[in-house]
Amino acid sequence: MRNRGRWIALLLVSAAALLAFACWKENLSAAPDAAAGQGGPPGRLRFEKTLDVEVFQRGNIHTHTSLSDGDSEPREVVRWYREHGYTFVALTDHNHRVDPGMFQHLQASSNFAVIPGEEITMTAEGRPVHVNALCAQGQIGGGNFPTRVDALRWAIERVRAEGGVALINHPNFDWALSAADILGAPAAELLEIHSGHPYVYTDGDAKRPSHEALWDTVLTARGASGGGMAAVAVDDLHQLVADSNAPPAGPGRGFIEVFSREVSPAAICSALAWGRLYASSGARLRRIAIVDDAFSVWPAATDAVVEFIGAGGRVLDRQRPLGGRATYQLRGGERYVRARITRPDGKRAWTQAYATVE
Repeated sequence: MRNRGRWIALLLVSAAALLAFACWKENLSAAPDAAAGQGGPPGRLRFEKTLDVEVFQRGNIHTHTSLSDGDSEPREVVRWYREHGYTFVALTDHNHRVDPGMFQHLQASSNFAVIPGEEITMTAEGRPVHVNALCAQGQIGGGNFPTRVDALRWAIERVRAEGGVALINHPNFDWALSAADILGAPAAELLEIHSGHPYVYTDGDAKRPSHEALWDTVLTARGASGGGMAAVAVDDLHQLVADSNAPPAGPGRGFIEVFSREVSPAAICSALAWGRLYASSGARLRRIAIVDDAFSVWPAATDAVVEFIGAGGRVLDRQRPLGGRATYQLRGGERYVRARITRPDGKRAWTQAYATVE
């Protein structure tokens, strides 16, 4: 009996050792996935990628100067953004690429970058179709096209040929672009969902969807990864000097915050290309984190309301931050989740949509 007891004890110890080894091996195999930005081992409800960001660089990527239809010289426009807490700006005059080299004296003396930009200005079916070429190596220009899809396709392909990042501008300007038009063209990297310009119908109307709703339609059709397009907010600056005769398209009304510790054209352009950013009309975020099946945001305004939104624009949950943080935990069937943060004054911030894995 005594020997039998020893054998039982030995077997229990061996089983415990094997179980511990199996757990250690599982954790070890999961580590490379986490380091690569994956959400963890397969076969479990989780987000496709992990994320933890609390360093952001603020910028505007739709800006006009006197080189096209803006009211101020390029240097004055750059100076305004540099002196108002931004760390980068792209000058995007119509069919005119501004050489960032002309601003080297401003960039060398401060933590600030000027990004190459141009607004490719086209017409199709009697409507304006505009696409920003960001970070492109050469000037592209515009033209007339038989269909809006043709115009989008040509512009996006030319931007890529020049090594740039394509931004589809203000779809509701003159009600030019539908979700079907956007889905009919190659996927651009970026899509405007908020614009500070007073004439582009960012919020849609009684019959037509908002830019944000168009974005959800595209995300739902294409998926949040692999062609979903990242959302941005912009000024579409035209009037640096206020004009009492018309509602101005002024500065400081829409911006993005890219995920980057470095302020340089290369770092900013990389963040734009990969959609590593959030968009804002004024609300700010202190941190964004995604780990396994949990998505958390930390609004700068503690009295903000956080909505977590899934496929089709459905609001999955609405929270007030607890201890400065709002968190959504996956329940299954979401496909993607994004966060919309609204301050009491109506100013908003939008995270990107992050795909889920089941």
